[in-house]
Amino acid sequence: MRESFLHFIWQFQKFSNQSLTTHDEQQIQVYSIGSYNTDAGPDFLNAKLLIGEITWYGHVELHLKSSDWNRHRHQHDEAYNNVVLHVVWENDEEVHMANGQILPVLELQDRIKPELLKKCNQLIKSPEKTPCLSQFDQVKDIDKLSMLEQVGVMRLKQKSEYILHLLAKNNGNWEETTYQVLAKNFGFKTNEEPFLKLSQNLNHKILMKHAQKLDQIESLIFGMAGFLQDAKDDYGLALSKEYDYLSKKYKLDDLSLKKAEWKFLRLRPGNFPTVRLAQFSSFLAKNVKCFDQFIHYTDSKELRIMFDFKVSSYWQEHYDFSKKGSRLTKKIGKASIDLILINSVAPLLAAYAQYTDEENYMDKAVALLQSLPAEKNHIINGWLEMGLKANDAFDSQSLIGLRNDFCLKKKCLSCKIGVSLINS
Repeated sequence: MRESFLHFIWQFQKFSNQSLTTHDEQQIQVYSIGSYNTDAGPDFLNAKLLIGEITWYGHVELHLKSSDWNRHRHQHDEAYNNVVLHVVWENDEEVHMANGQILPVLELQDRIKPELLKKCNQLIKSPEKTPCLSQFDQVKDIDKLSMLEQVGVMRLKQKSEYILHLLAKNNGNWEETTYQVLAKNFGFKTNEEPFLKLSQNLNHKILMKHAQKLDQIESLIFGMAGFLQDAKDDYGLALSKEYDYLSKKYKLDDLSLKKAEWKFLRLRPGNFPTVRLAQFSSFLAKNVKCFDQFIHYTDSKELRIMFDFKVSSYWQEHYDFSKKGSRLTKKIGKASIDLILINSVAPLLAAYAQYTDEENYMDKAVALLQSLPAEKNHIINGWLEMGLKANDAFDSQSLIGLRNDFCLKKKCLSCKIGVSLINS
């Protein structure tokens, strides 16, 4: 038995409501279940219930056992003062509100059909990573599409919350935050953490003072990344000399990363962190301030133009200091640009929408994802085998979110696909 099962039962009223009464035999009539609360506080807000002869407007809290009310210390939390009904699987203990009043309780364990519990357990206890795998073709397309739309927006909001967290740490500086988000995504998962750390140690304001000066930006980026200590060729030594001067000027000596923090293993030379750092340096030299461009663009072509740059001539022939390579790309690839737009620009738009409370920026974030091709990875391929195709990046982001946030966590009772199977 899980509390999420009780949420499902209450939300869809999947229990016998004949002679519905509280623990002390007061008649209950449900006019409105309330709205499901995903934040802190009671589980369902602003319900409308008739208990006895009084109509109540308030919140509903759900627990497996009534004693959980005290165990969770709700009796000391003002957020729960307006709870009008305690819905539980088992009423094992009388509990009181903060004012000493007994809390009305509805016990459900004898009001639920065993078949319903069996269906839920078949999904939740499935050994498959996608619990509904064997039943997926029974789900209506409209339920699948509705869930994907919900998850796509939810994923954007999750990413935007991370950006708003960074924004708070940066004292509301959107330009600094945009620079850090971009840095993280230039690391492309494998090196996202050292990239982010570098951007947090190397203030964006410093780079702004060296706009359009690629050699100076490269010296700061590679010096802070810890790659200039072993540089021995002419180019590396020139960057090292420049960095020695700039690091003393800006007091950066104790903030540089160690070379060991960067990952090279199982990466192709074109994806080496050194190459990505060179690309990031060239992007910054061309677009040292880009927040306004990201937020107020009118056509996605404007965004792509920002990434139309060549790395410096040295990195057109090298994949590390003193290490030459053939067939090295002079530009950042289209697929890489798409990933940066998906993981940086769209979430920035969503974060700005939440920050300004202007929904048109969220619409713009969704539209941007819908204009980009779907991502290609094992998760998308898995859904394709089940007959669910991603037509664009919004779809692929939705499918990734569905897999990671619902399927792997067995949150079938919060998924429209799982609910449709249980209700069938």
